Amino acid sequence: MAGSGSSEARIPIFSGENYEFWRIKMVTIFRSYGLWGLVEKGFLIPDSQTKKESEDGSEEEIDEKTAAILMKDAKALGIIQNAVSDQIFPRIANADSAKMAWNLLYSEYHGGEHVR
Repeated sequence: MAGSGSSEARIPIFSGENYEFWRIKMVTIFRSYGLWGLVEKGFLIPDSQTKKESEDGSEEEIDEKTAAILMKDAKALGIIQNAVSDQIFPRIANADSAKMAWNLLYSEYHGGEHVR
């Protein structure tokens, strides 16, 4: 990113220290991408919209709105995954949404001994 002429913010890497500073920077980054609401509140997609099966048993594509939400969540999850060190990553490796990964980190590091 540096030197590429891009105006994208450099993603800070969380190594287990200074969680509150990292969190503040990440919230700002998510807001700049329009992703903070998704990270903070998550999303709910009814089962009927995730995969529809036609009468012949084949799966139809999910609707465009659902696909857009899933893509935004994947982008936010990718940002979180890239913003943690290799030592922290295993804690969120099984998270299947940005909200889940964010909440795992928050519950472990916010206000805890790791912060001090």
